[in-house]
Amino acid sequence: MKRFPLALIPLVTLFALATAALSANPDHVKQLLNSGICPGCDLSEASLYSYELGLADLKGANLTAAALQGSNLSSANLTDAVMERANLALVKFQNANLQGAKLYKANLYGADLTNADLSGADLREASLEGADLRGANLTGANLEKANLVKAKMFGAVITEAKFAGARMPNGAEYKPDGALQPRPTPRPSPFQFKPDR
Repeated sequence: MKRFPLALIPLVTLFALATAALSANPDHVKQLLNSGICPGCDLSEASLYSYELGLADLKGANLTAAALQGSNLSSANLTDAVMERANLALVKFQNANLQGAKLYKANLYGADLTNADLSGADLREASLEGADLRGANLTGANLEKANLVKAKMFGAVITEAKFAGARMPNGAEYKPDGALQPRPTPRPSPFQFKPDR
């Protein structure tokens, strides 16, 4: 059995940090992983797949084009965080605070956003296909041209949310004529076929 040379351990550690960081600030990546407290940090293009980051404080952090696929950010504070073009597929955001977050063109495929606060968030052109938005607060959120196909939205608060051009859970494109309107109740046609008795 070959032994791993001890002299290579610092090199391997440095490589791991560099891989996680890519163009992110390596000190900020280390701070996040060690403490979970990193408000305003530069984590752009960081590769943080499947990390346990529940309760993290990332208020105002820059996560542009970061890869957090499969990570747990439940109850995290991501207020005003910039996550444009980020890979957030299958991320757990349960009860997370995403107020005012910038998620333009973010990939939120299958993300769990139950009871998350997305009020005022920018979700334009984001992919939310199959996402769980039950009980989420989307008050004033911008979801223009977002993909919501097969998203679960029961109990979501959508007051003043913008959906122009969005692909809705049923696959239809939302066409605004002002505010979001509920589906009309179908009325029986006077020309319906009635079988003879």
